[in-house]
Amino acid sequence: MSEKNVRLIIAGGGTGGHLYPGIAVADYLKNKDAEVFFMVSDRGIERKILTEKGYSFYEQPQTPLKGISMAGRVRSVILLVREVYGMLKKIKKTDTVLLTGGFAAAAPAIAAVLKGARLYLHEQNSVMGLTNRIFAVFSKKVFLSFEGTLKAKGNTVHAGNPVRAEFASCTPKAEPTKRILVLGGSQGSRFLNRLMARSAKALADAGWSITHQAGAKLYDEALEDYRNAGAEADVRSYIENVADEYEKADVVIARAGSGTVFETMYARRPAVLVPFAQAADEHQLYNALFAEKLGIAKVMTESGANPERLRELIEWSQKQEVKDRLAGIKYLNSPEIIARGMELD
Repeated sequence: MSEKNVRLIIAGGGTGGHLYPGIAVADYLKNKDAEVFFMVSDRGIERKILTEKGYSFYEQPQTPLKGISMAGRVRSVILLVREVYGMLKKIKKTDTVLLTGGFAAAAPAIAAVLKGARLYLHEQNSVMGLTNRIFAVFSKKVFLSFEGTLKAKGNTVHAGNPVRAEFASCTPKAEPTKRILVLGGSQGSRFLNRLMARSAKALADAGWSITHQAGAKLYDEALEDYRNAGAEADVRSYIENVADEYEKADVVIARAGSGTVFETMYARRPAVLVPFAQAADEHQLYNALFAEKLGIAKVMTESGANPERLRELIEWSQKQEVKDRLAGIKYLNSPEIIARGMELD
């Protein structure tokens, strides 16, 4: 490190996709001289994960601006202003601040600019959102998951998406066991839950078993969907050791957040990706198309999703040519690239 006793503030959250890249960078820096502090949302997922990992953090109230009433928006703006004022006391000019996205990045970003702290940004998705485009202008470097990120601004560096270290050692599955892993993101996906429940009986008849992360709020509903369909699956609200489940799986069926796309790629598992149709700027579709162009995944849009098409794509995923392409995937050490880019390594 070029500077000793540097404090790195990792700001962002609301979903696992915004949290886990920051954790990967923090884990990489554990043996360095950097103190790491997280500024996250108060949704609860960050509290549980960061507490278990022993990281210090500060929680911010949710400040949504879309899909709510005018009164709700006014409340969010007031909360944001209050948080910025508080951040000015928490963030020092000597700090390094890494933004990982989500509403929890906004107040720390504004405060970092006002305090003159060193600001960096990691854009997870293949299309840069409006908020990140604004803060990219003030960032010393903008780390991109995808080399061809659309609408990218600032001093960009291709770094890939930081995933947990356990994915780096994964290899393609040698012996098939016909196991399906379903991931709807940290919040779960009602669309995927219902699609899988409708598909499960036919898949079971074909010898497939299903492990399904349904989301905490949708867990009971997903169980009921499977029961009503007369089908069985190992349904869980959340999967703690997801890398272990990737190792067991023959194919992954998932949404197409950047973290999921890169985890699936580095776990060397073929995927059927179902992009969230309402994702901003269709970024999940572009994330999924990136994997499809590599020949390691197939994209199934919500409008084209049905049990018959799903079974076709699952059968495609088991071809030897797909496994060969997965074996050739190169692991990009994104946490190291980002740490060095911030001059913390």
